Amino acid sequence: MKRLLPVLTVGACLMTTPLAAEPIVPTPVEAQAVAFMQQDEAWFIAHLKGPREVSEGHALDPRLQYVLENVTRPAATPAVKAQMRAVYASEAGRKATRAALDRYWATRTAPVEGVLASDRTLPTRSGDMPVRIFVPAALQGVKSAPVLVYYHGGGFMFGSLNAFDPSLRALARDLKMIVVAPGYRLAPEHPYPAAHQDAEDAWKWVAAHAAEFGGDVKRLSLGGDSAGGTLALSVALKQKKATVRPTGLLLYYPGVDRMNSYPSMTELGSGYGLDADSLDYLAAQVYPAGSTPPAEDASPMQADLKGLPATVVVTAGFDPLKDSQRAFADKLSGAGVAVKRLHYPSLIHAFLQTTAYVPDAQKAQTESATLFGQTRK
Repeated sequence: MKRLLPVLTVGACLMTTPLAAEPIVPTPVEAQAVAFMQQDEAWFIAHLKGPREVSEGHALDPRLQYVLENVTRPAATPAVKAQMRAVYASEAGRKATRAALDRYWATRTAPVEGVLASDRTLPTRSGDMPVRIFVPAALQGVKSAPVLVYYHGGGFMFGSLNAFDPSLRALARDLKMIVVAPGYRLAPEHPYPAAHQDAEDAWKWVAAHAAEFGGDVKRLSLGGDSAGGTLALSVALKQKKATVRPTGLLLYYPGVDRMNSYPSMTELGSGYGLDADSLDYLAAQVYPAGSTPPAEDASPMQADLKGLPATVVVTAGFDPLKDSQRAFADKLSGAGVAVKRLHYPSLIHAFLQTTAYVPDAQKAQTESATLFGQTRK
């Protein structure tokens, strides 16, 4: 990715010359792997190692089951996990692991045309932070467009603007909104509260400077997937009495409750890409011993949800977090929040990074973003 040009600080606003973002381009091998996964589902059904897997009466997408059987589960044995965590303990290991994951996620997400993406920086309490702004073709040149501040997922330890670039372009296109994506700091180099502070600082910057990139300060929303959904909720809960408050929340399979156990974690907490022991490992890296994050930061389920804006919660049938997300949507409703839960029973956690080869994932992304965008006009 090109480096940003020198910046000029003016008051509280960090002015930069925006540069066109350069998304990850698949190598021939990566393109071939995606093409293989785009075969008709009948081929995958015929080549599964076991019977179709079912949860709550619905079958897992056969392409996803094939990947779980042949890629995910063989790499999730205790020995392999221990080896990977040992590698990740070093700076070089983290750099290599993150780079590999960035490429994997980006190249497994459907590419998108017609969205202009530019890189800038913005000031935070801890220094400058990269931000990528996505403007769909229909809004280029518009002076007052709705804006979604969106935080990528990755367990607070993985992910980047490059990794999530294709899915962010898709969101901007289908939402018909400007999408602003902060490149917040990651653990373990930057444990709690680094990401949460960056997330809030990004929101406040957008609220103060939306007009500078064509945004309408009266139509600002928050969103995120997985850990990014947790960040979006954290920011929203802290803005309930602010002058500028989010008008909506778009949450894809968010982390909402670290305090309680749910049946879906027992059923799906091993072998579906988000294992219970991996969540424990992530938590230990993100929240160091002795840290006591408030409910709004770590377990939004335990916070006072009254006063939150209209919310769309998107869940997946083979996500071990689905029961907590269902309970969270119910609690939102009970708190008087207008909430819509969209459930896609054939999918897994992080399905936004499978849209290049899973038709149901592409449908879920398009439907959910289109619905949310229609309510933000």
